[in-house]
Amino acid sequence: MSVTRRQFLLSTAGASIGAIVPDFYFRALQFFEQFGEPLLELPNTPTMELFAYSIFDECELSLGHPEEEPPKLTFREFFTRYEPWMLETFEEDWGRELADLDELMDEGYLWDHWFLKSGPSARAHSHLQNLDLGPVLSDPNAVGGLEFFEDSNIVSYWRGVRYEDEVTLSLLQWRLNDLGAGIRIVPALAY
Repeated sequence: MSVTRRQFLLSTAGASIGAIVPDFYFRALQFFEQFGEPLLELPNTPTMELFAYSIFDECELSLGHPEEEPPKLTFREFFTRYEPWMLETFEEDWGRELADLDELMDEGYLWDHWFLKSGPSARAHSHLQNLDLGPVLSDPNAVGGLEFFEDSNIVSYWRGVRYEDEVTLSLLQWRLNDLGAGIRIVPALAY
């Protein structure tokens, strides 16, 4: 399993160095203690929703609803959209004829791709990892925690992002707003 951990740095220098201002951190802590939920200040113009949910006692994030399923695609549609180089080697790699390109894609392959590259958890992984959320560190002034992971079992591979707790969601929303990312966190989905 591959894991990268990101935390938020507390500093009075604040946003200028990509840090969380201690005042907000303490407000978020107090809000959670009082109401039992994260303090989520809405972005000015939200364009995306980042769902926070719990599955098998893990707190995870998805860019898009976590129950979203991959679209039914033909081989041609799938390869054109995601792996265009595979069109040239389709017969050899898949042991099928070119006429089969317009048949529905193998579901197992489609789901593997979905979990690893284009599904809501994989999109959260890719999108958030490319933002300046805070340093990869373990520091006495670091708070909260996001874990970017790539994992597998005998059935599948997948990517995702786990969050430590509700205060982490508050800090993440604050930082996303600070970056002008247009992402609104939608909490409390449980499976």
